Amino acid sequence: MYEQIKAVLFDLDGTVYYGNQMIENADKVVQRFRELGKRVYCMTNNSTKSRQQICTKLEGMGLLFQKEQIYTSGYAAALYAREKGYKSVYVFGTEALKEEFAELGICASEAAEVVVVGYDMEFNYQKLTDALQAALQAKTIIACNKEKHYPGEGAKRMPGCGAMVGALEGSLGRKADYVIGKPNPLLLDVICTQQKLKREEILVVGDTYESDIQMAQEYGCQSIYISESEEKEPGDTKRVSHIKEILEWL
Repeated sequence: MYEQIKAVLFDLDGTVYYGNQMIENADKVVQRFRELGKRVYCMTNNSTKSRQQICTKLEGMGLLFQKEQIYTSGYAAALYAREKGYKSVYVFGTEALKEEFAELGICASEAAEVVVVGYDMEFNYQKLTDALQAALQAKTIIACNKEKHYPGEGAKRMPGCGAMVGALEGSLGRKADYVIGKPNPLLLDVICTQQKLKREEILVVGDTYESDIQMAQEYGCQSIYISESEEKEPGDTKRVSHIKEILEWL
């Protein structure tokens, strides 16, 4: 079924690790796909870290990746901004997110026509107040994603970027104009373009059906859904209860 697959895209939070703890046998699954000659990439809605920071985190878990093999909603947002010709943006997010924009020649400004909202674990009322001032003057609001929550340390559910986006939307009385991350297939478009892949040559491995798997299905990629739920999901998605089961299947 997967003979035509050339690349495997792993979600990170809840698929490869929980917080700073790698999920059992995730490294072995990555290594096995590499042994089979598949190119392996990581993609995440989490915009708190730069691609290099994620590489460093994975390396600390024994998983070696190059920055060019990591795709985040923050990086995709910066690419989108560059494509649209934006020279400066107001970043409601982390310093690492600002760095992703800076690498593409887009500076972070206190007064810009575009506001980008990313995930920030140090989110507070003052940051929201500052972002509101910028957003009231901005023409465009871009959200890195609207993920409601994600699995943190010990699989504890943590508020996602959707909490920050929702706070700003509620303050403004308007919705974000564009949402970058999953389930938007923009990340897959970027990967296909940069890595010269066709959609049918990609296998997506993820633990969140409404983002990882729906994105893959809508884009025309094959997928593996990691879930302990016994409910059958539509489509031809393969379901496993734990990532280590992929080893047995391979």
